[in-house]
Amino acid sequence: MKAKIVFVLLLFSLGLIRAQDSIINDQQTIALKVNRDGTAENLSINTLQKTSPAIQFRTDSLSGPSIWLNKEKIKLSATKDNLFTGQAKDVKFSLQYITTSNRLGIEITAISTSPVSLHNVNLSLVLGINTELKKYPDWRDQFFPTLMRAEKTHFWGYLMTPNGRIVTVASPDPIASYTLHYNNSKNIFDHGHLIRTVSLNLLHPGPLPKRHPTNSSLLPGETKKWRFYLQESPHLESVPGIVQKNTQAPMVKANLYTLHDGEKSKITIFSTSPPSIQMILGENKSIPLSLQKQNGYYEINFSPSKEGIYTLHVTDPRTKKISEAKFTCISQNYSDYIKSARRAAIKYAQIASSHTEGWYGLFSGYIAKEKFPEAAEDQKIDEKFNEIYPLMYDSITNIPVHFMERIQNHAMMAALFAQKYKASKDIRDLKRASDLADYILSKQSPDGAYRNGHTHYTSVIYIAKAIMEVMEQEKTMAAASEFWAYQYKKHFHSVKKAIDDLSKNLDNIQTEGEMTFEDGMISCSYTQISQFALLLPESSPERAKYIAAAEKLVELHQCLSQLLVPDSRMNGASLRFWEAQYDILSGPNMMNSPHGWSAWQIYGLKNLYELTGKYMYLEQMMNAIGTCIQLLDPKTDTLNWAFITDPYIVSQYFTKDPKDNSKGIYEKKIIGERYLPMIGDWYRAKPNTLVTGYWGYDGGKCDNDVHEIFKCLNEILLNNAYVIEKEDGSIIGFNCKVQRTANTVIVTPREPVVTHLHYNMKNPVQIKFNNKVINVTSQSKGWM
Repeated sequence: MKAKIVFVLLLFSLGLIRAQDSIINDQQTIALKVNRDGTAENLSINTLQKTSPAIQFRTDSLSGPSIWLNKEKIKLSATKDNLFTGQAKDVKFSLQYITTSNRLGIEITAISTSPVSLHNVNLSLVLGINTELKKYPDWRDQFFPTLMRAEKTHFWGYLMTPNGRIVTVASPDPIASYTLHYNNSKNIFDHGHLIRTVSLNLLHPGPLPKRHPTNSSLLPGETKKWRFYLQESPHLESVPGIVQKNTQAPMVKANLYTLHDGEKSKITIFSTSPPSIQMILGENKSIPLSLQKQNGYYEINFSPSKEGIYTLHVTDPRTKKISEAKFTCISQNYSDYIKSARRAAIKYAQIASSHTEGWYGLFSGYIAKEKFPEAAEDQKIDEKFNEIYPLMYDSITNIPVHFMERIQNHAMMAALFAQKYKASKDIRDLKRASDLADYILSKQSPDGAYRNGHTHYTSVIYIAKAIMEVMEQEKTMAAASEFWAYQYKKHFHSVKKAIDDLSKNLDNIQTEGEMTFEDGMISCSYTQISQFALLLPESSPERAKYIAAAEKLVELHQCLSQLLVPDSRMNGASLRFWEAQYDILSGPNMMNSPHGWSAWQIYGLKNLYELTGKYMYLEQMMNAIGTCIQLLDPKTDTLNWAFITDPYIVSQYFTKDPKDNSKGIYEKKIIGERYLPMIGDWYRAKPNTLVTGYWGYDGGKCDNDVHEIFKCLNEILLNNAYVIEKEDGSIIGFNCKVQRTANTVIVTPREPVVTHLHYNMKNPVQIKFNNKVINVTSQSKGWM
């Protein structure tokens, strides 16, 4: 017998008035302009006592809110009392909109009239909010789907604009999953750089992550309901409280998600009643915890002692809602990651190609050679470098011979030579670095931008920062050499012009590929601006100008940062979704977060912490680098390419051909919330061969961009410890152990390679570190 279903979609209305095609609440703080088919044209939410631009909805096939059943959109039409009804085959629908004083609510009811059970139902609510950030300055008020998260008993997330406006999305009911609608292509290497909108999957077939509800069936005569609430939040800190009220589920937020053994994380729980808590290490080992009641919330002080992933389950006994959070404890030192990254650079092929990402692992190799020489491994790195460099550059002039306009390649090769010089102390390496920096200067336009042709490329990777890495080594030679003093001044002058251009234009620049408000375009800008600021005296007015520009860009970038997700595999990472096609030759788009390029923002966070002393930058830095380094297992040298945050992607996955292990084939594969491996251990270019970046199926691929993480780890943490006195007077440290007596702070490095300490103290104190003693005054910060 053919199944028959009746679906009813109700968007309940409290105190509504009908004004033409608008639904407006009594307070006139929420106004939804509705089309005749029930989709929205725009939504005005002005509940925070200010007038904000209306939220725009799509007008194409992904307009919404709209119901899709098994990938087909249901046609609705207006009837009365804000009611929209429709019928497709044997399915009937109705939808009605609702507001309260501060939120728009959506209720969806599904009623099955079938005498048989319906399985593998894919029922979605396409939200329809336009999330394409396509051009400046429009993108500053355009919403990005920063976080969507399904829990066993509820759903929550938020959309955010670069300007910082936040709209939370919450449901007190179990929602199977969600889908980000990327602008994908039918062609494997043509997937775009935009997200059109987001769908909330009410029913969805598996496999789905364990945390998600299993929800893809309707029983005969069964009725199911789902409610959604859209509500503004004044800032990120308010999101958990708003979501908790709208879901009646406990919300978890922590200051640190990745910790070394013995370090502490303060876990905050928002709950309507005292929650029950359970912390599980691995699959089944229960860890005792103590819950403390605070003013309006609950708190756990968590200090893991064994490495592994810890899963926290929090249940509100009154509402029976359960939430999950993950934490990671690492026992290895940061030096173990650097040494392992060198071995991974040998294990996973470094190649000569059109893209710097093909050989990025050489950074890890030469960093490890500088800090931890190991003859056999260092020889392999040198051999690989000596093989691939002449394929891309003239070894006499040091000028690129292929892909000459891809200046990010050549800037990074200059930076690599600077690192190679630090490891070798061979002045020829520094000369090559300086020659390549000069080549980049020839690509600088009068406005200060480094360009690929006519396109602004200063923040495609980080052209200016790469030159600054060369300058750092030139400066060591400048006092004794007129030549190196001249090179340093020349490069400083060029970089200053580039930084002035970035500081002036902020997000009004360009990026590589499809134009969008792009993660790297913003993070590399504030990283470079803040790094240049550190070259200037503290009292310099220009330093203050650069700090202000960098901090503005950090604010804009928050919509592309995973700052609230309670998961140590993701927290702190940036949001990128088009790299799989280039890096591991797989598609379609998927959210890879963390990815190697997530490290770009971390340099800037470190710089801004050093410049301003604001703890939030240090905390974000530690969470981000902790998330990123988990892509590498230093015990086995197994390196993953990225973590995929989407819950369900049907992929064209490039994998080893069982008939020829050196070649790849495509297979259909369901991917969701998991690490994806590198392909460079089996997919290799022929020796002494220049290959394409990814498109030629000749061994070209870009998965070595993951080594940006270990380049960053070396710069921010390997040799550095951090100690800060917080507002409450407590003193915490990173990459060290801190012991406090009455007027003395004793700092013990985590390992011998930690030779520098950054202190940030509010009160006078004596600090002891590595057999050195200093007395600092109040409100002091600096290095020792």
